[in-house]
Amino acid sequence: MGKKTKKAAASTRNSAEHVAAVYVALQLADALPSESLKPPDGSVEELLRDARQIAAAARAHEAELVARGLSPTMAGVLEARADALSQTQALWMADRRKGLRKESTAALIAEAEEARADVLAVADLALRRSRDGLGRLANIREGEGLADLAADLRDLAGLVSDAEDAFALVNEDAVLVSDRLKKLGKKLSDALADEDGGRVVSSSRDRRDRLVVLVRDALEEVRAYARVAFRKDFTNERRGAFTSVAARRRRKLPRSS
Repeated sequence: MGKKTKKAAASTRNSAEHVAAVYVALQLADALPSESLKPPDGSVEELLRDARQIAAAARAHEAELVARGLSPTMAGVLEARADALSQTQALWMADRRKGLRKESTAALIAEAEEARADVLAVADLALRRSRDGLGRLANIREGEGLADLAADLRDLAGLVSDAEDAFALVNEDAVLVSDRLKKLGKKLSDALADEDGGRVVSSSRDRRDRLVVLVRDALEEVRAYARVAFRKDFTNERRGAFTSVAARRRRKLPRSS
């Protein structure tokens, strides 16, 4: 995305019209029937990247999509729903921490999240040519919530141990990294068992899950029109702009481990 496009996107997000659209998205989310809800089956961050990228693609190819019948406001709707989802995700994360009675547990969660992010970043480099390794990393990234965070640390510890040679090539001591992750995962599991923090109930989580549904609905609407509008785009240049982050990652996995 170029500088002009970024500035235009920022201007759109700050406009009164966009603020109103975010409010409408929140109202729609609150009105959804509870039976239509389910927790995200993947990373909310990945869903947000998809939404913003595809909204940008819809703006770039608006004429072709509108010619097929897509509402000219759909890109703005998708952007607004993504921003509403981002806001409610941040609120849910904050509420999750407030539900914990001990400051030490909140500090442990922060340490665990930082360790998870650091090791995932190094693992992306160390395992960039390993189909099995990248597949395991993708599964770890799908987790969400405190219980999943503890499980992620244990899974990462096992992955690091299994790929000791690959980590050595990027100057990481796999034994030390794996040992730290195991200890941190156990400490977190024990703390959550004492705190009952893994079962924090929050209205912001319910609202977040409702917005996940709305964002996915808007994404599928845009993609449905894009599949027809660009069905003869044999270079995949335009069609590719409407695929998901996860789908592109799967296509880039190497053929051998």
